[in-house]
Amino acid sequence: MKLIDHLDQAGEPPLSVSGATHGVDGLIRGQRLLRSLPPPPLPPRRTADRKPAPPPVDASDDRISVSLEAAYLMVGDRFDPRKLTPNELTDMTELMLAGRIITRPEQDLLLRGPSGRGYSVTEAGRPRNFIAEWQHALARAVGRSFLAEVSKATRALGILGRVAATRMPR
Repeated sequence: MKLIDHLDQAGEPPLSVSGATHGVDGLIRGQRLLRSLPPPPLPPRRTADRKPAPPPVDASDDRISVSLEAAYLMVGDRFDPRKLTPNELTDMTELMLAGRIITRPEQDLLLRGPSGRGYSVTEAGRPRNFIAEWQHALARAVGRSFLAEVSKATRALGILGRVAATRMPR
């Protein structure tokens, strides 16, 4: 059986022929048969105004993270630990807690003060030198060899001293 007879018996629909007749007649005449349409032309390339793809959206990127040093600079710009009221100390520790400079136990340490009892309401508006108070507490703890108090005073002085060091001269 010849190829032409086989195509006639298959009963296929006429094939697309570019610029010629359809079906078996096209084969007999030696014309090219196409089974599908040619692919559509590609759009022209524009490389001059091509922009990079935007970064992928991540659910964790909806917050701004501030570096530790920048957080200390913000706190040091607003508060001076040498002239601070207990009310301002509360505001300062809240800002430091929000900036993740200190933890809750460290905030509690600063708010309770060297005595561990906190500050009275009558003294809430009076400026104090918190660095000097913690230095006196450290000296007393070292003199008595009370290591737990030395550790607390050292930690408090480290935090307050770093805030004081970031203050710009005025």
